[in-house]
Amino acid sequence: MTKTLRLLITVLCSVMVLGGVLYGCGKKGDPRPFGVAPPPTISDLKASLADYGVVLRWTIPEAKGGIQKYKVERSELLAKGAACPECPREFALVADLAANDPKLAKEGTNIAIYLDSRIKAGYLYTYRIVTCDLSGLCSQASNIAEAVVSADFPRGKEGPGKK
Repeated sequence: MTKTLRLLITVLCSVMVLGGVLYGCGKKGDPRPFGVAPPPTISDLKASLADYGVVLRWTIPEAKGGIQKYKVERSELLAKGAACPECPREFALVADLAANDPKLAKEGTNIAIYLDSRIKAGYLYTYRIVTCDLSGLCSQASNIAEAVVSADFPRGKEGPGKK
């Protein structure tokens, strides 16, 4: 084999390898099968402060295959002296609830209620919820709801049903 032919083969192989690498990079497609819609997104999440924590309330969305679980996510920020209250929040999962979980109360047939009792005085809590269906597909995050826990929030009280 001549030097020119070897060089040509090396260049062609290099171009093919580089083309394969570049073709595989970039934004990947949605892993959801074509034509399958995610569950509906909750749009009316509300948060309110109660004696024993923050109460979250939302309308249960009508999902074609049903809702299997709710992922409750929370961000906490010191209420006073926060360095950047308008900055994007970092949310952490605080509850992964099955639709029939006893921690999830129902009001009528279409309102869900959840109590987050793990709160601290002097914090601003921001919540959002993601719904997941029976096949494991999840919705976009809900609207956000906030609750400010004052510095004089009752401490040492035990929640309902605790001794």
